[in-house]
Amino acid sequence: MRRVLSMLLVLCSLALAQTTHTVGPGETLYRIARQYNTTVEALQVLNNIADPTKLRVGQVLRVTGQPSPALRRLTQAPAPIEALEWPQETIQGHLAVIRITAPVPVQGEVRFLGGTYPIQQNRVLLPVPALQAPGVYPARLRVGGAEVGLEVRVVAGSFGRFVLQLPPDRRALLVPERLRAERLKVVGSCDFNRPQQWRGPFRKPVQTNRITDPFGTRRSYDGGRTYSYHEGLDYGVPEGTPVYAPAPGVVGLAERLDVRGNAVTLDHGLGVCSGYWHLSRIAVKPGQTVQAGDLLGYSGNTGLSNGPHLHFEIRVRGIPTNPAPWFLYAP
Repeated sequence: MRRVLSMLLVLCSLALAQTTHTVGPGETLYRIARQYNTTVEALQVLNNIADPTKLRVGQVLRVTGQPSPALRRLTQAPAPIEALEWPQETIQGHLAVIRITAPVPVQGEVRFLGGTYPIQQNRVLLPVPALQAPGVYPARLRVGGAEVGLEVRVVAGSFGRFVLQLPPDRRALLVPERLRAERLKVVGSCDFNRPQQWRGPFRKPVQTNRITDPFGTRRSYDGGRTYSYHEGLDYGVPEGTPVYAPAPGVVGLAERLDVRGNAVTLDHGLGVCSGYWHLSRIAVKPGQTVQAGDLLGYSGNTGLSNGPHLHFEIRVRGIPTNPAPWFLYAP
């Protein structure tokens, strides 16, 4: 009996050792991800790490499992809704997903932060902007002529600040009117009414764990004031690295842009679109249907870029959200 108990204790210790990791001196999230055959993005999501460069010695990290956020539940809702569930807290730049329990598909919408978000497949994807101040914000769910009020609590992410040094010829791209027009073109390439195309988590668009700039980093150029933030993940890969579709979708845009360089957008449905910037070459055309794993193009250094890399982003109804959670689960 003692031998059996001893073996059980050993097995439990091994299981615990495989699910957590204590950060040691000089360790990076990239190195830890390689040690446990996982990804930097997965470790970020599991441990609510906004900036993967900010680790402290002695910090205990979860290295396996699925995130299980605490939920709020409301049962007093307009018919035919039986219950509503949504996260108790949502980090800046993440999604607050409202899930609806009902015997039939529900038609309606939610008003949140000045935007309107439809109920689609009995859920609502509410993107929280990365610069939204922490606090509690009202959301109004409307079904037929009835309404119910919800509260979405936004908490701060630990975002860093990054100063980019650009060559003189690329600084000319930082014209507000040009930036605004290009952003409208990118958002306009996504059909918010397209049916859902994807199933399950997204794949990574490139085969690397090397993130050179995480989502949400507050940015300034050449030492100037911080006036923007990083709207996606930058993967440090050599020029010419193949870039693949992370999920099924329809190509919305495939052309050379001033700021984003050679650019591709994919429309995944339900207002969810992904973007791929600074490519050296584009391999798809607008309107083309692609599946997960299809070639989109090759990484490069075009547009407003200070070195070869792939910028990958996911927008929900035009608002950039952190792509990292999409690799673990899709809302």
